[in-house]
Amino acid sequence: MIKFDIHKQFTSHGRVVNLSLKAACEEGKIIAVYGKSGVGKSSLLRMLSGLTVPDKGVITVGDEDWFSSSAKKNVKTNKRSIGFLFQDYSLFPNMSVLKNILYGVEGEPDQELIDRIIAIGDLKELLDRKPETLSGGQQQRVALAIAIVRKPKLLLLDEPLSALDAEMRVKLQEEILAINSIVKTTILFVSHDLPEVFKLADEVLVMEDGVFTKRGTPSEIFASEKVDVMGEVVSSDEGENSKSLRILVDGKIIGVKIPK
Repeated sequence: MIKFDIHKQFTSHGRVVNLSLKAACEEGKIIAVYGKSGVGKSSLLRMLSGLTVPDKGVITVGDEDWFSSSAKKNVKTNKRSIGFLFQDYSLFPNMSVLKNILYGVEGEPDQELIDRIIAIGDLKELLDRKPETLSGGQQQRVALAIAIVRKPKLLLLDEPLSALDAEMRVKLQEEILAINSIVKTTILFVSHDLPEVFKLADEVLVMEDGVFTKRGTPSEIFASEKVDVMGEVVSSDEGENSKSLRILVDGKIIGVKIPK
């Protein structure tokens, strides 16, 4: 179990935000943190990782306190069993893809796990290349491999897929699910994208004004936001990785791409 009860005051967009966040997350689950910009979602991830120090509170992973203000304990980031995937991929430019993936792996590498992650991420042909020669999607796949190869107890994803096109987002989402089925780590991810939340999350924590106001499955949380629209499919095209539909709704043609 991963538990936290943390408090932090900070300024965002010229206003003071008081974070008071408490939750317990079952190990192996994928939890989405959902809310508007500036409410403190990224600050939560930074506090869990140790990059930002809470004003007070406690963070407990398993039977170990990573942070406790009362005990004056604050485990350094590099001593916490975490993987952190930012929008900025933060790859070492002077290292090959393989050396980037292996960097920071302690002890004898789990070669079977490394091979499976490389296969899932379709990285085999990229292992000798430098990051600057890769596309954004390829760099993100490498960054995901780096974050997960150490088998962290907690994987933190801060909107890492937001800059990718729709097709690549879907591919990376599938890779996250496939990799997590192997390592079964707990994942907390920040996202504004509802389809992404529905696809990835076992549970959703909704954050408003520095606190969690709702918790539940994506269907439970967003059921009230369901909208039924009547339309007519006017054309359909089958692609290699997706199906494209053109739908007539209220006199307008809407294009919809459905991943296979």
